[in-house]
Amino acid sequence: MSALRSDLGARAEITGPTVDGDVEGFSVRSETDGSVEVWLMHDADGVIVGLDRCPGWQLPRTPSSVNVFLTIIDAAVAGRVEVGTGRKVRSYRVVMPDGTVMEDSARGAFASLLEMPWKPRTRWATATAYAG
Repeated sequence: MSALRSDLGARAEITGPTVDGDVEGFSVRSETDGSVEVWLMHDADGVIVGLDRCPGWQLPRTPSSVNVFLTIIDAAVAGRVEVGTGRKVRSYRVVMPDGTVMEDSARGAFASLLEMPWKPRTRWATATAYAG
């Protein structure tokens, strides 16, 4: 984590690590309006990487998962995360170097009650890069 702090410098704040039993986690964020926070939790079984308040992506505890995490941080810092907003839903997309797209969504408290038979319109924009 010290290498990550050094690489990001003043552009990002790294909070943590926090420990809750066998689970350790930390987050990377910026005070820049419109930027996206990246968080990570891990234990002996695996890693969960997420953006803002999304549930995150469950990954195996392997070196390639570290690369996924670092790629997502790089995308957030550079402002390459796509943010979709819709009725009580906020979605995020990150394009990985191999062209695959990782997508996750966070639903508001009443979003499931407002389910519609059609998919509501989502407006996409690019997150703001971390300043520093």
